[in-house]
Amino acid sequence: MNEPLHPLLRRQLRGVGLDDAGAPAAAPWQALLELVSGAYAALDQHRYQLEHSQELASAEMADLYAALQAERDRLESRVRERTQALQLSQARLASLVSMSSDWIWEQDAELRFTYISEGARNATGIDVATLIGRKRVAMEDFDAPPDQVAQHVAQLEARQPFRDFVYGIRGPEGRQCYIRVSGEPLFDADGVFIGYRGVGSDETKATLAARHLQQLASFDSLTGMPNRNMFIAELDLALARARRNGGSFALCFMDLDRFKTINDSLGHAAGDVLLTTVGARLRDLLRESDLVARLGGDEFVALLEGPADAAALSAVARKMLAAVSEPVALDGRKLWITGSCGIARYPADGADAETLLKNADAAMYQAKAEGKDTFRFYTAELAAQSAHLFALEADLRHAVERGELVLHFQPKIDLATGRLRGVEALVRWQHPTRGLLAPGEFIGLAEDSGLIVPIGGWVMQAACCQVRAWMDTGLAAPRCAVNLSARQFGSESLLDDVRRSLQHSGLPADALEIEITESVLMSDPDRANLTLQALHALGVHISIDDFGTGYSSLAYLKRLPAHTVKLDRSFVAGLPADRDDAAITQAVIALSHSLAMQVVAEGVETDAQLDFLRRAGCDQAQGYLIGRPMPAEQLAQRLQPLREHLSQAA
Repeated sequence: MNEPLHPLLRRQLRGVGLDDAGAPAAAPWQALLELVSGAYAALDQHRYQLEHSQELASAEMADLYAALQAERDRLESRVRERTQALQLSQARLASLVSMSSDWIWEQDAELRFTYISEGARNATGIDVATLIGRKRVAMEDFDAPPDQVAQHVAQLEARQPFRDFVYGIRGPEGRQCYIRVSGEPLFDADGVFIGYRGVGSDETKATLAARHLQQLASFDSLTGMPNRNMFIAELDLALARARRNGGSFALCFMDLDRFKTINDSLGHAAGDVLLTTVGARLRDLLRESDLVARLGGDEFVALLEGPADAAALSAVARKMLAAVSEPVALDGRKLWITGSCGIARYPADGADAETLLKNADAAMYQAKAEGKDTFRFYTAELAAQSAHLFALEADLRHAVERGELVLHFQPKIDLATGRLRGVEALVRWQHPTRGLLAPGEFIGLAEDSGLIVPIGGWVMQAACCQVRAWMDTGLAAPRCAVNLSARQFGSESLLDDVRRSLQHSGLPADALEIEITESVLMSDPDRANLTLQALHALGVHISIDDFGTGYSSLAYLKRLPAHTVKLDRSFVAGLPADRDDAAITQAVIALSHSLAMQVVAEGVETDAQLDFLRRAGCDQAQGYLIGRPMPAEQLAQRLQPLREHLSQAA
């Protein structure tokens, strides 16, 4: 039994007129064959197209794969390059961060540190690991001005950036460090605050340097006391408070007596010890509410706030003077010094800082003029005196260059023969409006102002030139004595000044005599001896002035290369009636002769004094009885012609 035909084939046969039950006719059969053949052909065409499509698709897929592969290779290459560049950048950043003195830090939303680079350890010595999880303001010894801290906290609470906030911390070994930080707030994609990121730097050197400059600007480097700048600022504040509250206060202006002499003779190191000691005493003496400052040099000033009662201020001034006058230990010996104090009160003596200081200064000068080691209140009369002194000092500064100084010469005679043996050069000031001024009217001012050095230099050169001029006119010029101030004697240029004066004038060295007071020599005997030895080597004569008034040590005296001692006028004044003066005079003469030194008595004013000195063996005398200081022209009349002098000497 035949299997039934497939329905599709049956439909195809019926389509060409064939029936699967009977034999096919030729024409339908032929049609069938053509149909089948066409089907095969169509199938072949379809297969070809399918295979061709597959080939095209395969080629396209191969091209696409190749392109994708190339793109992947290119992307992988770029990724490698970018990775290498990122690694290099990270390494460079890490290297820079490690080498830099600055550091990077990060904080979370609670302002706790989550990261700190190692630079922080190098700057502070703190192990950065110990800071992770901690807040900055929780560190020990947090140090910053309160107003700056408040501003910084406000910026943090407002989630704002901040710049250059400086604060201090104490490192592990107690070393104070100062840090400067800047930071920016961080937010996530939703704008939620997640912390801060910033940089830090070591500000220790800069901060300490700034504070040191502030210290220098406000405090005296020697004593540590407030200086003039700080005192004026505090005085202005005190004035403002007093004006606002109707209050009062006083200024006590203190100046040390003879400080310049001590400083010049003993050296600056000794002067520094003295200033430091006095400053500490004044600071310890006054109340904490009072302010005491060093204005400069040997000037101190105290600001005493409160009622300006004269009795109370007098008591304070006496205590200050007593504290100053206590002996100061210096190189194993005791040194005594005193002070002079001037007091000015607000509002009676001035309404501003400059006026109050000026008036207190004027009162101090009045105390100094009245004997030192005392105090004076400012008065209207002092204003006129102060103005006079200031004007006189201003004129004195130009006296040398204007040629207003002149020399007078006082003769010294030989007591055995009565002949002129020497002269002493004494300066006078021919003031353009005040007339001829004696030394007592301006030498003290010259010493206080420091003008004594140029004036002394002029005196030495002018004296040498005058003696040379007498010689050149054929006169028997005597040896001329010139006084040296303490400042001149302590000057490093003294020897050069003496050489220059001798060379400029052409005067022989043995025609010049240098007079130095006993007190200057004994203030620093070893240094004085070296200076005198150098002067002696030049060939000049050396005389010890005011002998007997100081605290001479015979052990030092015998070592000094001096030729002459001058018996002070205070002993001569009592001769011959005063037994003590007579005994001292005879002892000085005997001592000096035993040391092969001549004795000159100064201040001789009576015949009785002259006769006693002659009988006591004194070598020379000087004083009003012998001759007052006189101009060079007048003294020349007492000089013998050189030829006559030589014949008499023979």
